[in-house]
Amino acid sequence: MDNIDSSKGLNDFLPIQDWFNEMHAKNTSQKVRAVLKSKGESGISLANNVPYGYKKDENDRTKWIVDEQSAEVVKEIYNLFIQGHGTFEIARILRERKILTPSEYNASVSTNSITNTQEYQYKWCGTTVAGILDRQEYIGDTVNFKCTTRSYKDKTKVRLPSEDRKIFKNTHEPIIDEYTWNIAKQLRNNRKKPTRSGKKSIFSGLLFCNDCRMKMYFHSPVTDLKAKEHYRCSSYKHDTSACTSHYITDEVLQVIVLENIQRVISYVKSYEDLFIQEQLAKSTQDELKHISKNKKELKKAKNRVIEIDNLFMHIYEDNISGKITDERFRNLSFNYDKEQQELKIKIEQLSKEINNTEKKTTNLTQFISNVKKYTEITELTPEILNELIEKILVHQAEKVNGKKVQEIDIYYRGVGIISFPVSLEDMTMVIEKVLNKRISA
Repeated sequence: MDNIDSSKGLNDFLPIQDWFNEMHAKNTSQKVRAVLKSKGESGISLANNVPYGYKKDENDRTKWIVDEQSAEVVKEIYNLFIQGHGTFEIARILRERKILTPSEYNASVSTNSITNTQEYQYKWCGTTVAGILDRQEYIGDTVNFKCTTRSYKDKTKVRLPSEDRKIFKNTHEPIIDEYTWNIAKQLRNNRKKPTRSGKKSIFSGLLFCNDCRMKMYFHSPVTDLKAKEHYRCSSYKHDTSACTSHYITDEVLQVIVLENIQRVISYVKSYEDLFIQEQLAKSTQDELKHISKNKKELKKAKNRVIEIDNLFMHIYEDNISGKITDERFRNLSFNYDKEQQELKIKIEQLSKEINNTEKKTTNLTQFISNVKKYTEITELTPEILNELIEKILVHQAEKVNGKKVQEIDIYYRGVGIISFPVSLEDMTMVIEKVLNKRISA
């Protein structure tokens, strides 16, 4: 029996105990992270709570199904946003309608939750609305590895960059179609505060300078009553040497865009088949061949990944039976693993290329569907602009024979670029319309 130094007290052994406790916590944390990583990479959602608008399937708790009541609120939030309402304004509308907040709604349908006081039942805030607008899960995708903790000691959450996230497409029923979600995403990325006068442009997030591709800022005069509401290049505003003003009044721009949309709607409705043929003809024969080639390569890569899995099983069995040495097994498994990882990256890239190309047809169908919603447009609204137009590029005005000429390029959603050059005759007609509008007013 070993002798124990009785002169050592209990405190002398505490550092050792602390070390064991720390190592145990560290090992446990690593195991938990490994389990979560495996789960996340398999496509199962890592979210503890189901997003507002969904509920867990009673037969399979890893699956989400649409909760019809709350899903209608999600749809309404997206509709209001595309109509031009800001997140704080949407929150106010929901409060006035006495719609339960996500936390209070979940508490009301759950037997394990306790509802808060009535004071907080309808207390929507802009941050909550913004979070709903930013969630990709609403188009049927699962997004894993959004955030992590710093270490097993520091549980502070850290958001991961988008490139580190894993996205799995079409894992559950969507509440919002991808076309609508992309519109909301673009509006969120290009959001701008109202001017000092409190006015907000209906072209917010859609207007860009043709030369530097920066946003066009909306100016609504507060003190100078003679000045008109207009747009200027944001680069020019901050540094006049960086670009030119690209000045255009809101009044003229609205007339130009309204007339262009009216022409497009009339043309699509009258000659739908011809319009579809023209848009599909933009895909050249070379592009179609490239798509076919990508699909063949994708199929070949997927088959090779399955083949490598089978080969790995064979060499594993051969190693166990002694047919190949451990060193030979390590070399083969390393090479197979490396090839498989490269193939998975290639599969992901090919799938994206094919999806982006095939999405053109889907977007074209969606654009025609949106056009058919409108019978006769007499006035522009944020909803019309956001549904039909992707962006507008404003060229610098030039003088031709002493007359001002300015080009406006309109990019419609789902149908690529439709350029609309404003000729001298068109500009004269626009100015006449503006003048007539002022006289009638």
